[in-house]
Amino acid sequence: MRLIIAAMAVLAGGSLAADELADFQSREFANEAREALAAGDRSGALVAAMKGLPADPEDEDIARFDEAYDALLRAFVSRAVQLDLPVMSVFEFDGTGKRLASVGLMPSPDGDQSRTSLTLWDPRSGEKVSDLLPIGALTDGAWGVQAPAFSPDGRFLAQMAPVDGVAVVFDASTGEEITRLPGHEPGTLPNSGGLAFSRDGSYLMTLGSSPTVAHMWDTSSWERVASAEFNDYTLLSPIDGGRDGVMHFIAGDVSQGNPPPVELWSIAPEGASLIHRFPDEPSGLGAHWGRIATDDEDRLFALPNGNFDLMVFERATGAEIARLSSSVIGQSTGIVAPSGDGVLLLSSIDASPRRLTFGGEDAPLQPLDKLVGIHAVFSPGGELLGGSPDLLDYRGEDLPRGFELYHTVLETLPADARSEIASEQVMTE
Repeated sequence: MRLIIAAMAVLAGGSLAADELADFQSREFANEAREALAAGDRSGALVAAMKGLPADPEDEDIARFDEAYDALLRAFVSRAVQLDLPVMSVFEFDGTGKRLASVGLMPSPDGDQSRTSLTLWDPRSGEKVSDLLPIGALTDGAWGVQAPAFSPDGRFLAQMAPVDGVAVVFDASTGEEITRLPGHEPGTLPNSGGLAFSRDGSYLMTLGSSPTVAHMWDTSSWERVASAEFNDYTLLSPIDGGRDGVMHFIAGDVSQGNPPPVELWSIAPEGASLIHRFPDEPSGLGAHWGRIATDDEDRLFALPNGNFDLMVFERATGAEIARLSSSVIGQSTGIVAPSGDGVLLLSSIDASPRRLTFGGEDAPLQPLDKLVGIHAVFSPGGELLGGSPDLLDYRGEDLPRGFELYHTVLETLPADARSEIASEQVMTE
């Protein structure tokens, strides 16, 4: 391919400089790699992307041929693993891409609930690390379970166990149980409550109902530092994130009409305080409780309403910023941590997470997007799709970068593929 383009340049009077030719070739190879990956040809994508980089690329080469490098990174992490799961499950990635937690939302088609326990996986290999909690600890048979949560550094995994009235904390690497946090009445509603870690991982917030309570725990000692009861409300739902020792949650009461009264609260070591009381519109807010997510700066948060519309609010005031209709996004079953400025990653009932702007337009996944905190991804047949640019896309901290990535890929390719790359890849001189 390079020879053909070079010949075309000569025929054109040699007006195409060597550096311009290299840039053009690299972009073409990057496009070829993206097309191969979209078609499911991971090997072809790796080879094409490698051709778009010079041999032994240095930092300046990677910056210059960034499209080819991005294509190489995407092809390298692209994978699909089959997990032994029920048809409908909740998934949660940790922040490093090394662990994934899952739990069934409802019994498998044959009625057997034994396969719907809280389970810890290695998403890179698809191997099960440990079965952590039986389904009997997560629900008394009602539809739905609460989503698990990883600490930002990937050290801890926490899960509400409503039937036992506790939150259980595990070592996310081994699955070993660390502690059980009390203060939640046994038998709480499975669709109410939940938990979330603060942004710096120093606090864990746990919520429960019957009666509704909010607790804040110091993750260095697992001592409770704040508590609050909400006897006027039947439902609480956590907001992911929180900075400076302040975390937020939504309180609502479905027994007081439709739409129910809904409020935004904060909790800190100094106690809980009311931030904002939402108006009756949007209809159904609080009636459908998917997980709630904030943007990267904790300025905005989003949650679905009873009509499966995705509502985006300003956290400081509770003012509505945007509304993404269910007709645009599908029936959102949960919200993934947003990525970047004004962009959300979310999962929908068709099992294909999408990246959307707050205006509702589709946006492509970017090279550094992380699915930190995937909630309620429906996976037909138990298949977890990971790494595809159009499906799950995560970047683990253990993945090689730059020069190291180039040579790691090169070592995995067969001799004929390496020869093909060497004969066609771009040259900077």
